[in-house]
Amino acid sequence: MYSVIAGTVLLAIVHALIPNHWLPLVAVAKAEQWKSRDVNLVTLLAALAHVLGTVALGIVLGFIGKELVQQYGNAIYVGSSVLLIVFGLVYYTVNLPHHHHSEQSDVVAYKRSKRKWVLIFIVMMFLSPCLEVESLFLSAGAYGMGMVTLLSIIYAIVSISGILLLVNLGYKGTRLLSAHFIEHNEKRISGIVLIIVGIISFFLH
Repeated sequence: MYSVIAGTVLLAIVHALIPNHWLPLVAVAKAEQWKSRDVNLVTLLAALAHVLGTVALGIVLGFIGKELVQQYGNAIYVGSSVLLIVFGLVYYTVNLPHHHHSEQSDVVAYKRSKRKWVLIFIVMMFLSPCLEVESLFLSAGAYGMGMVTLLSIIYAIVSISGILLLVNLGYKGTRLLSAHFIEHNEKRISGIVLIIVGIISFFLH
């Protein structure tokens, strides 16, 4: 159980660091010369949409995990651990990096109203849930919906805080050297986390 919580925290941090979660916001905010208050508001709304999309799917998977444990008993704990390891191996092997977003001239010159930008970011973030985290929600369902709710809260706090922090640092001109590394190795890092969580859960469920 604790390994699933730790895995959720780690994956939330990794995903918050991915440039396409925060760099487009920074680019638009600078181009449109938004005030710091506006940057934080739009970032908060976009991060909330991202969390909502991830958690909504996670709750469905958590409920499936809960139903499976009622039907198959302790066998589901072993099965969920094996699935985490399999998912981890798949993510580590594929390791397809996210597309890099930078402050290119076409982004800077593309003018829209603030309301339209808010809608764009909300839709974009809602439709890009963190799929690696979803496998942890499925495993959490075996421990009950209370565990799924706890994971949802933890994921929301870590993700929203991380995205807000990164947008503010980027808006102030801070260069995050780790972002490039995360962008090109995010799947491998996520895969390793899932494998470790799966192995620990297999022996300690």
